[in-house]
Amino acid sequence: MRTLAVSTFTILLLTGAAFSQDHLGAGENANTWADKQEVDAARAAVEQQKQKELDAQYKAALGRAKTTAPSDPWGDVRSVKAPAASH
Repeated sequence: MRTLAVSTFTILLLTGAAFSQDHLGAGENANTWADKQEVDAARAAVEQQKQKELDAQYKAALGRAKTTAPSDPWGDVRSVKAPAASH
């Protein structure tokens, strides 16, 4: 009974150590994984900066005043004088 408990505990320890390294790919170690995280963080910072610039351009475009007079697409169809209302 004691041998079974010790062997089970040993197997659990070995599989736990192997499972904790599962996030690393083939040929990777903790240093390459940390480098990959730094690259991902830098890429995320660049993407955030691009998004801020796009948001600023969008807000600037919304804030621009219209310089053209309002158009009347039905202006050619309407008569010049409004018809008199008959009651």
